[in-house]
Amino acid sequence: MTTGDDNKYLLNELVTFIQHHLPGLDAGAYQLSVTQTVFDSTTNQQVDDDTLQNTYTFAVQGARFALSNPGQTVAGVFPADGGTGKYSMVLPHVLFYKKTLPWIRYPTLKPPFTPPLPGQDTDADVPTWLAVLLLDEDDVAQFPGLQLKPQQVTIGDLFQPVAYAASTLGTNLSYFQGATDTSDLDYGEQPTDAIQAIDLPLQLFWQIAPTLADLSFLAHARQVSLINKPTNLKAAPEGEPTGDFSIVFGNRLPQTQKKAYAYLVSLEAMQNYLPTDNGTAPSGMQPTDPRTIRLAVLQNWTFFSMGENAAFTDQVLALNGGSTGTNANLRLVPTTGSGTVVTNALNMGYVPLNHQLRTGGQTVSWYRGPLVPYQIPAARVTLPIASPDAATVFDPTTGMSDTSYAAAWTIGRMLALQDSAFSTALYNWKKTVQAATVMAVENALIAENFADILQIVPSTTETEETKMSPTKALQIKLLQTMMQTKKG
Repeated sequence: MTTGDDNKYLLNELVTFIQHHLPGLDAGAYQLSVTQTVFDSTTNQQVDDDTLQNTYTFAVQGARFALSNPGQTVAGVFPADGGTGKYSMVLPHVLFYKKTLPWIRYPTLKPPFTPPLPGQDTDADVPTWLAVLLLDEDDVAQFPGLQLKPQQVTIGDLFQPVAYAASTLGTNLSYFQGATDTSDLDYGEQPTDAIQAIDLPLQLFWQIAPTLADLSFLAHARQVSLINKPTNLKAAPEGEPTGDFSIVFGNRLPQTQKKAYAYLVSLEAMQNYLPTDNGTAPSGMQPTDPRTIRLAVLQNWTFFSMGENAAFTDQVLALNGGSTGTNANLRLVPTTGSGTVVTNALNMGYVPLNHQLRTGGQTVSWYRGPLVPYQIPAARVTLPIASPDAATVFDPTTGMSDTSYAAAWTIGRMLALQDSAFSTALYNWKKTVQAATVMAVENALIAENFADILQIVPSTTETEETKMSPTKALQIKLLQTMMQTKKG
């Protein structure tokens, strides 16, 4: 990191939180009408009664009931799919490469804000149409008919049978309530397209779903530095110092010692079905309504929250048999008959590993990681280190080598060379040093072999050259040419 450049330094250190990234055009169908009328520039009267007019229909496509390419859209989920840890105080969330995705549609029936002029943004709170819902086995116990695994359906199954005869929705609720046909589908969508969905009892949905006001705070964008970070081209074009991401959060904390099921669902146009601010049924609906609501699932994953015993200390102790004694570090247990030297080495965290030598031979050497349960009073190697061999320490008591520092040096070199900024700077420095060294050697050789000639080279004239021998005059000409070339 270049600390001399304040701007780059800030880019490396800061994360910018952004309220939202509104798209230029929301996803959906549009109609553009163009009219042209010709006027006389002198009389300002219309030249012809005929008016040229044309209408264009186009669509802005965007995710709706499924992600067409999840790998290109979702940058990651947290907690990770299948992860185990201390997640009881973590709101599950999804990170997107596409910064405008959470705002290309709305949970409201109409746009929730006055669209700004092209190229401008708005300070108004804009709710996201996406939500992360969290379920577990307790929800199944409360609602026995609940299926935690998303079911494979079609887009047509989001309509009631009156609009799509093959629908399995029945009298339950979904996105197209009151539709008499499938004309509400976007361009490119077909009723037979396969999607994933989950059916939630309305009473459960009202307990866990965010309110309309909540949806304004459950999504935001972040601009982060990509310098010296392992990212890919989906985050930003190559060479860009920063990347923009959008994030959608859930509103329910995982329970301890429970397997959590997370779902990224669409709440597009669900305004009339969302719970009130106190988590009760919305206006006009009965709190005891026995129906379900079918939601399209765009992404789903599971994880397990272990609670307090998932802390790092607990995990390390568990790996070591739960020992809380004076020697609780991870180590190999000495076998019967192990000598004192070997036992001490194992208790210190060393392990014997096969070691392939540069000469082609093989041996066994000691190795330990960087974390040790004791103080190391002084460095065992002398800096600078030119190669890993210089960091290998020979132990005469065992006749074995300690390769711990050599391995650390090798890992550090590999990480440094992987950083394009560092490796480029190192290459340029080596080229500069090499050129300076060659120049110094050339000057030393010239000074050593042509000292007497160099004394007269600067002041030599054509008259003086005629008094010299041909060999000496040629040497002077060559030196003058070399010196002019070096200056150039």
